[in-house]
Amino acid sequence: MFLLENGNYTCSVILPLYRPKGNWVELFLENVNQINAQLPANISIQYVVVYDGAPDNSIIKGFHKISAALKNINFLSYPENMGKGFALRKGINSVDTDFILTTDFDFPYKKSHIPELIKLLQEGHEVVVGKRAESYFQNLPLKRKIISRVCILMKKLFLNLPMQDTQSGIKGFNSIGKKVFLQTTINRFLVDTEFILRSHKQQLSIKEIDLELEPYVQFSNFGLNVIKTELGNFLKLFYLSKKLKRTSRGEQRNLDPAQYNCDMIPAA
Repeated sequence: MFLLENGNYTCSVILPLYRPKGNWVELFLENVNQINAQLPANISIQYVVVYDGAPDNSIIKGFHKISAALKNINFLSYPENMGKGFALRKGINSVDTDFILTTDFDFPYKKSHIPELIKLLQEGHEVVVGKRAESYFQNLPLKRKIISRVCILMKKLFLNLPMQDTQSGIKGFNSIGKKVFLQTTINRFLVDTEFILRSHKQQLSIKEIDLELEPYVQFSNFGLNVIKTELGNFLKLFYLSKKLKRTSRGEQRNLDPAQYNCDMIPAA
């Protein structure tokens, strides 16, 4: 059920995290305060940070510092590093809100995109996907630029999706999209493409928005092992696209809540 524009509703922002660097606590608090300042008063928002592995003492101290400054935040963790897709499913399964957003911990895109995504979900779109501008790809390191271009071409040739940029780091969806996301199985970066593929096959309403990067964003390169893993995951997506039938809603598989158990890091 979708709420009227003047109604009150809830939204969760899921943020995977692994080995942050620099003054990550201060930057995170600054980013969240900027987002909160742009949200209408009728939006109740919570942030869920999922640490992808077992946090050490410095990470836990950082979490406690953030908790002391913010009341609408939860921290989750589990014993072993598993990857972005695994972390996102952990966080998504832990919330029960009208809408869910996923993005990177450093909020690489303009903060105004957060209320923009929420508004589109409120209007009835079941999934909202960010589309990266050409300037984004121009600023990538050469290796990542080549990988991104090849990935887009392969998706165009083999997955037959209505949009080619499925790997942007920000997405939003409602409770129907949540069920579809929890069907994903990829544990690494291509979970974003798997989610869009499954949503498309089940004919969810998907809306694209244009994205702008924040000026502070710095890109890193992928290692060879990451590339090999994602090539294997792309093959899985190719076979999945052939296996899934286009349906009005699709069949939602029964989820075992035990597979999403994780530890809540208590506030200080």
